Amino acid sequence: MKTRRFALGALAALAGASVVPGARAETYPDKPIRLVVPFTPGGVTDNIGRVLAERMGRELGQGLVIDNRSGANGRIGTDAVAKAAPDGYTLLLGGIGALTIHPHMLKVPYDPVNDFVPISLVATNDVVVVVNPRLPVKTPAELVAYARSHSGKMQYGSSGIGAPTHLAAELFKSRVGFDMVHVPYKGDSAAVMDVVAGNVDLSFSTVSATLSLIQAGKLRAIAMTGLQRSQSLPEVPTLDETVLKGFNADTWVGLFAPARTPEPIVRRLSDVTKAALADPDVRRKLVAGGNNIVGNDTAAFRLFLDAESKKWGEVVRAGNIKLDE
Repeated sequence: MKTRRFALGALAALAGASVVPGARAETYPDKPIRLVVPFTPGGVTDNIGRVLAERMGRELGQGLVIDNRSGANGRIGTDAVAKAAPDGYTLLLGGIGALTIHPHMLKVPYDPVNDFVPISLVATNDVVVVVNPRLPVKTPAELVAYARSHSGKMQYGSSGIGAPTHLAAELFKSRVGFDMVHVPYKGDSAAVMDVVAGNVDLSFSTVSATLSLIQAGKLRAIAMTGLQRSQSLPEVPTLDETVLKGFNADTWVGLFAPARTPEPIVRRLSDVTKAALADPDVRRKLVAGGNNIVGNDTAAFRLFLDAESKKWGEVVRAGNIKLDE
């Protein structure tokens, strides 16, 4: 699939945004706002959404009602927001998969660029490389050396084909120059438990799915995949600082509105999001869940999305990765 450019597309999406019937910026909001979370309750995105909704609701003077629209790895809820009225009363707490990975793997029912206005990157989510403690590696350099000497023989688990953790491992393989056998599971927990059991050698998984097992000594944390160390696992180095300069494969969650939402409403929502993320109680809760808080503006988020789409599109094409859906 030809890579789309977020920067140009999002600018086009904002063009003419001021002519939306029923969207009065001067009185916004005057009723509750629906926040679509495209995953089931209890997951990372849902937990972030509930913390954010409570604080934003206080700031806006109207409630943000969580609407869990799960299915198709986030694409069903994402599509629902793409087709919603652009009046600021339906928002998306969207993520890396449905917006910057899946469009390179299959035909999605929405345009990830032109159907949305990016409001703010809320947080990145820590991803950690974990191995079975019996594997004779303790550092990123030892993992790379071992993997190169066992190219094609190691197995890694992920939360499913096309999942961000799957793509993180594929990016790692391409940067280091060796091969591993991918074993997809239905979710992080199943993949992680097979690493504990020794059925697969390693996994790229979220901190929230692995932290208790790491602390119990059932998993060994080798490296973080982002550009900064996790506040939950500060002693674990990043791949960027050790063996792969510039490596960045964290997942992320951001706030979006349908295209053509009036610009004053977008600015209001961006300001309120940043204010909510500056709240010490919000920060404490999100950091405890393995998140790194961002809270940038629309322009910065747009550039981030463009870079993410380009990066993951290259990984998908290099690995010839497809979703059979």
